[in-house]
Amino acid sequence: MFKSFVKFALIVMVTMVVTYFIAGLVARFVLGGDEFYPPSPTAISYLRDPAGPGMALIIWPAQALRGLLFAIILFPLRKRFMELGVWSGGFVFAGIIFVVGFVAASGGMIEHFVWFTEYPSKFALITFIEILIQVAIMGPWAVKWMKQAALDKELSTLSMPHTVQAAHSSK
Repeated sequence: MFKSFVKFALIVMVTMVVTYFIAGLVARFVLGGDEFYPPSPTAISYLRDPAGPGMALIIWPAQALRGLLFAIILFPLRKRFMELGVWSGGFVFAGIIFVVGFVAASGGMIEHFVWFTEYPSKFALITFIEILIQVAIMGPWAVKWMKQAALDKELSTLSMPHTVQAAHSSK
C-alpha cells in the first residue's frame, strides 16, 4: 500500500507542478493576467512579482506540497477514477480539485469576493479560467498515468483474499 501511495503521490505532485506552470503561462500572457502582477502599474498590491528574487525557490515546492496534500485526500478514490476511465475519471478528479481546492476553499474564490476590498472581476475571471485549464489537463493526465503505472492492477491484488492472491501470484 505504501508503494502504491508513493506512486500515486508522485503522479499527482508532478501533474500539479507541470500543469500549474502551463496554466500560469496561459493566464499571464494569453488571458491578460500579467497586468495584475508587479511590476505592472496596475498590479494588485498584495501580489508578489513572479520574477522576483527567490520566487522560484518558493513556488515549485509550494505546488509540490499542494499536490501531496491533494494526493493524501484523493488516494482512497484512485480506484474509482481509474474505473471511470481517463476522461470521466479525469474530470471527476479535476472537479474535486477545482471545487475543493479553489472555489469552496477557505482562501478560495468565494472568500475572495466576501473579504477582499480589492478583487477585480477581470482578475477573478482570469484566475477561474486558469484553474479550469490546469485541472482540465491535470485530471485526465493523472488518471492516464495512474493506469500506465498499473495502480489499478495493484488495487485488484490488494483486494483479493490471501489464498486467491497467492494463487494469482503463482501464475
